[in-house]
Amino acid sequence: MSDRLSHASRQVANMLAVRAVRHATAFLQGQDGPTLLGMHAEQLQLDLLLGDPLANGLLNPVRMLNVAMASTALAAAEPSVDAARLDRWMHVVASLMELVQHERARFAREHGAMA
Repeated sequence: MSDRLSHASRQVANMLAVRAVRHATAFLQGQDGPTLLGMHAEQLQLDLLLGDPLANGLLNPVRMLNVAMASTALAAAEPSVDAARLDRWMHVVASLMELVQHERARFAREHGAMA
């Protein structure tokens, strides 16, 4: 097996990163609610299982963002949501979004994927 990442794998990793950031942004901007965020996180989790291990430099930060998105969705959906707890999760999501965007740019420089 080659240690080179295929074009298709680069594109899939990039697409998953874009999707994760897009869904997190929609939630943080109030466009999507916690139910939709949770649904997106569940689907993204399944898609991340299919990612090429050679793309883990980008996919691992996406996985971390996805875990934070799922946790935020659960916290936000609680009937008596603790505003401070939800705020902390939202800060984690925002920070991980920034990490994914930086890693996506690095990944593009190193592997030639579209940023």
